[in-house]
Amino acid sequence: MAAQPPATQKSTSDKLAPADFQARWWTWASQPANSNPVSDTSGRYCMRDQPVEVWLLAGSLSESPVERQCRVPASKPLLAPVVNLATDVAGCETFMKNAQGEVLLDGSTQTLTRVSATPFTYEARAGNPYGTSAGRINSVGCGLYAWIPAPASGEHELVIRGSAGGREVDVKYKLIVGAD
Repeated sequence: MAAQPPATQKSTSDKLAPADFQARWWTWASQPANSNPVSDTSGRYCMRDQPVEVWLLAGSLSESPVERQCRVPASKPLLAPVVNLATDVAGCETFMKNAQGEVLLDGSTQTLTRVSATPFTYEARAGNPYGTSAGRINSVGCGLYAWIPAPASGEHELVIRGSAGGREVDVKYKLIVGAD
């Protein structure tokens, strides 16, 4: 685990500001529970409804370690939340106080971006695992995220470990990066 929290940044990509990437991630992560990429323990749903700009990866809703396999198109940057939350400003402040984590790609530590309470809007689907009503949701998001440049074609191991707000995340991906 990281000993010190990463510094807060206003933008993590030339393309997407924190409100934009959180809206994309929470829309993607708010799919029905029976086909949700966050509650998925094998990776079979990782390809569903991916946005154009970035390839999204997920932590876990499970208390135990999760291992997934996922096919990723070549030349797509990756966005991996270590720990994240959609709530309100007070909830984010509490959640982020002791947030820590790490992301490793093939054993190499990736830079984390600390996102403070940021308002955003996302689309939730009926039956999502968060108990949110279907439709447009106005929320405040926060978390630790890793933006990873597009990995080379081939197989890679991505490890996501973190903790915040009493939750632990421990996910290992086998990424199979292929041609576009």
